[in-house]
Amino acid sequence: MSANSVFESGFMLTAERAVDQKELRYMAFTGQYEKVHALFKRIAPEDRPHYANEYVLSEVIYAGIRKLHKLLAEAEEQAADTEKAFIDAVVALFIDTCRSSKSAPRELFQALLNWCQELYDLSLPDEALAIIEQAQHLGIDKFPDLQACLLLKQAMVLNAAGHIAGAHQLLARLAEKPYLVSDRNLLPDILFNLGKTALMTGEVRYYKTLLFRGLRYFYTGMEARRVFCEQILKTYRKGWQVLLSGEIRIPDRLLFALHWLYFKFSPWRIFRGTGLAQLFRLALLGYVYILNYFSTPAVRPGSSRQSPASGSQPRFTLRNGRPAAGTKLGQRPLLVTRTMGGIGDLLMMTPGLHALKQRHPGREIHLAIPRRYFSVFQHNPDVTLLEIEDEQLDRRDYYRWFNFSDCPAARVEALTAPKVKKNRIALFARALGVRGRALRRMDRRPRYFISGEEQQFAEQFRRSHDLNGKTVIAVQIKANETYRDYPHMAQLVELLARQYTVLLFDGAPIEGFDYDNVFKIDHLPLRKSLALAATCNLIIAPDSAFVHFAGALDIPCVALYGPVDGKVRTADYPNCTYIDVRRDLRCVPCWRNEQIPCKLTGMRGSICMLEIQAGQVYQIVQQRLKQERSDETIQQSV
Repeated sequence: MSANSVFESGFMLTAERAVDQKELRYMAFTGQYEKVHALFKRIAPEDRPHYANEYVLSEVIYAGIRKLHKLLAEAEEQAADTEKAFIDAVVALFIDTCRSSKSAPRELFQALLNWCQELYDLSLPDEALAIIEQAQHLGIDKFPDLQACLLLKQAMVLNAAGHIAGAHQLLARLAEKPYLVSDRNLLPDILFNLGKTALMTGEVRYYKTLLFRGLRYFYTGMEARRVFCEQILKTYRKGWQVLLSGEIRIPDRLLFALHWLYFKFSPWRIFRGTGLAQLFRLALLGYVYILNYFSTPAVRPGSSRQSPASGSQPRFTLRNGRPAAGTKLGQRPLLVTRTMGGIGDLLMMTPGLHALKQRHPGREIHLAIPRRYFSVFQHNPDVTLLEIEDEQLDRRDYYRWFNFSDCPAARVEALTAPKVKKNRIALFARALGVRGRALRRMDRRPRYFISGEEQQFAEQFRRSHDLNGKTVIAVQIKANETYRDYPHMAQLVELLARQYTVLLFDGAPIEGFDYDNVFKIDHLPLRKSLALAATCNLIIAPDSAFVHFAGALDIPCVALYGPVDGKVRTADYPNCTYIDVRRDLRCVPCWRNEQIPCKLTGMRGSICMLEIQAGQVYQIVQQRLKQERSDETIQQSV
């Protein structure tokens, strides 16, 4: 079967009728990329904007790249050129659509990354760089994991195009500021490519340092370690020459020896089949972990020459929580870095930060995060806020450094899912060194502070909309990821609006929900929105920021959970009632994320969220409100 027929077979039954917009979007949402590609191609170019949304366009681009691979493999060059032109047009449409709507979703940047990689593979560096520039202008920095991937790709493209100095500068910045990289598995690629640019610019000693630094960084991927080990062998020719080299520190010679022996023995059946390989691997990684307590360079310094490309070489410091050797401790501040957002995660970090402050009352805690999240910590006395992109930020200036960019809580959840026992409040606190008795005694309620001015705004809003004396319910209508959304939200709001006043909250314009007693809060800054929510009798939300905000202020809350365990997430919120369907679907919770489809349906959405009935939620809301009224009556009588 030809590449064309593979894609055409998906829509033979619909070839005689017009493409249905809702049907196309449903196919895209459920990942039927081949059918979406074929159907979208049938649409006249001038009509395609009417069918464009993030799921449709991202699936079309993904399928187009797969088809392009097949055409090139079959040497169908003319058809491949046609397909490339089609993908270029869809990418341009995607960019124009996002600019018109002033909204750039994650799907756009993922599609641009995929197309950039394809253009790089096709030896079209200028076109790849143009895509990179578009992504940067559209705001890919909103997604730090994608931005790090983009910068790595940009360096690779620049290097391939002969712009070695530019590539070196990009990579050196990432290596010097690893807190800008949210995925530690990218660090080996960054270091290896930086080593290549160093070699090309004549920095041989620096190149050698980076090779051993690649072995020393803590990551668990053994194939990436194999690449560094093999490159070291190529550089020194023989393994024994590495072990006898006087320019390499003894700890790093031992580190190389462990890697060398592991990869030497790994092909042996007796090594793989008896569990020796796993034991050796654990011992090797354990040594890497221990070695990261020391800051000595891998290669003994023999030259003070700086890199001609960047002006300075990356300064490698220690793992989290360890002060540099030989420095005066004094009252130097503590540094906590987190390049990604997640308002819920930031709120869940606050109990640990407060406990850390109590342990070090004489030290400031500098929290380096993107500026757009500063408002979450406004009026919080525990931290001093820094812009994480600030070029003056130097982690060597701090007593201790805790890097939350590579999220420690997410790592633990990934290792223990689906039997996750500890919630993120505890996991974040442990990552900050709060353990044992201190962890058990820690106040686990998130810390959020509403100012007097914000309270006045909320009171004025209630007066102007005649809300005083009424039962008002706050509803966060969407999470920031599809798999956590509640599909029956429209039905639930309709039920609530029959009896209560409802405030709907979202960061984007809210469509629908046109009831007299429903107010759409979609135009206010975060802090004013939260100040309004704080005046409500009850909050309803999927697994998202409003659940943790309600926990912070002890506001009654009904939380809707599916893939993530609501029992674990709300364990520290006594005034929160979570709802899930684990009795009906034993796969709940599965702890999947946005990139992993539902195991039961293969869809982006979660069937477990769909199974939570609006009537069930409404009934629990009524019970909670009745309970709150009863508690108020008892308090008044006392």
